Amino acid sequence: MSEQLKADSLVQARSENIDRYKRNFAGQVVCELRFPTLLELGKDRPPASFIKALRKQYPTLDSANEFKFALGSTTAEAAHSHVLRSVRGNWAVTLKESTIALETRTYPGYKAFRERMVTVIDAAAEIIDSEFFTRIGMRFINNIENDEDPAQGWINPALVEPIRSGAFLGIVEYAGRVQLAAADGGVLLQHGVKLVDSGSGNLKPTYSFDIDCYRNETAIGEAYDAMDAIHAQAFDVFDWCLDTKAREFLSSEKG
Repeated sequence: MSEQLKADSLVQARSENIDRYKRNFAGQVVCELRFPTLLELGKDRPPASFIKALRKQYPTLDSANEFKFALGSTTAEAAHSHVLRSVRGNWAVTLKESTIALETRTYPGYKAFRERMVTVIDAAAEIIDSEFFTRIGMRFINNIENDEDPAQGWINPALVEPIRSGAFLGIVEYAGRVQLAAADGGVLLQHGVKLVDSGSGNLKPTYSFDIDCYRNETAIGEAYDAMDAIHAQAFDVFDWCLDTKAREFLSSEKG
């Protein structure tokens, strides 16, 4: 990008492990592009050029009505959202009047995700009638699920000190939220542990950390650089959230 953004400096922790891990904890990854509202995108069919650009990877098209109430009105206005899905359904592109998003629950790593996102951005640039995105954001929902206590060696002690201290017993839920903001972007970290039924009636702790990084007012030509910066920042937050056992697991070969 042509200049350093204030949002780029919101996270001072820097990871040296980007692109090194062989595994991930990602349960869901979303990249969303926002742009000035274009009502015609809410019609019953999305633009033909958009479908054509994406149909090889996302051949299945679903549409749904969304109803909105204008301020002071008792009449709902209907708009369509369009969802293009991959053959197996594990990837989806959603088009609305003011947003386009790519989502997956089988995250293969940033390189492969970025390749798909480039295709989406190129297709979006042809239909949104705008030279910029009002917001570009990436969200990573990570879950640590195993038979061990995630507070012991898996999560940065700074996040779980109340659990590790032994001052509290019978904890069934623990959560925290850190929000960082600048004029040109921001970061949101939501984290916590819940007891989840493993299926056999036994409850085991699952630790989740939900990381959302975004940039505002980005020219379409700078969208790819913005996405790279957002991913790097999200990874810095992700790696800071981890402790030794988590890094060892991520560095190990898949069994």
